[in-house]
Amino acid sequence: MDVIYRYDPFAPITARQIPDFKAAVNELVQGNERFKQLVHRMQERTLGGDAGEPIVVPISPMTSGLPLFAGAVPAQAPFAVVLGCSDARVPTEAVFDQSFNDLFVLRIAGNVLGSECLGSLHYALRHLKDSLKAIVVLGHSKCGAVTAAVDTHLSPDAYVNIACTFPLRSLVDQIQIAVRGASHALEKHVGIALPNKTLYRSLLVGITAYVNAAVSAFELQRELSLYASDGPQVVFGVYEFESLRVQSSPALTPETPRLRPAPRSAEELAKYATEVVEAMMSLEDDQLEATYMLTMRA
Repeated sequence: MDVIYRYDPFAPITARQIPDFKAAVNELVQGNERFKQLVHRMQERTLGGDAGEPIVVPISPMTSGLPLFAGAVPAQAPFAVVLGCSDARVPTEAVFDQSFNDLFVLRIAGNVLGSECLGSLHYALRHLKDSLKAIVVLGHSKCGAVTAAVDTHLSPDAYVNIACTFPLRSLVDQIQIAVRGASHALEKHVGIALPNKTLYRSLLVGITAYVNAAVSAFELQRELSLYASDGPQVVFGVYEFESLRVQSSPALTPETPRLRPAPRSAEELAKYATEVVEAMMSLEDDQLEATYMLTMRA
């Protein structure tokens, strides 16, 4: 299997075309599909599959956001802001198959929204508003910060170790809103907390990853409405390790948006939590077990 990056210095140079919000979201979704297909093809080859035709990726300095000649510094012009988790297994540009100067990335454990993140966001909105078309909150499955928040919810006595460290406590505390919302939606669906504690914990971690991304998106959209009425729209999704997809629901259908608009109210947020629970519980047993039933490990 060959993956070839090819630069033709005589090919016509075409500027990146991301004219609006819809085009920005479409590019991110298509980029995630390219990433998924490439990784799947490598996995198939590793297991003895056919190498297939070489994958040729045309590149040029301009379309890659790089300077055309030594010493030049391109103007910063990302088309999207992405608030993601610090987890080293979820490199933002790679997941969306984007290059230099495409994304303005903010990364913090648990993809929560703190004052420093808001400061960076305000900088981007003020200085990069001509190129920015969308704002994305990117959560991911098996998140260590989400798992810590779930564990403190299920076993408050274990919170003592975290409570004595203010920076760590501030991260976990922000995720508790999502944990409680996910817990309420799950228990409403199953009637009472499941007797199998390991199963319940794993489900709660999986649901909370989605709800936590929605909470951060909700907060971001509200912040933008206070800052400027005409700012970029906010969408959110979760990167699933098993499928390599960024998606807004555990169960994808043709009607399910891969990146979903931020909730506009607390009621809409609660409704989304219920939808996530229903989608997760609708999965086939083998898919549910492979993706969510294993004990989470950060």
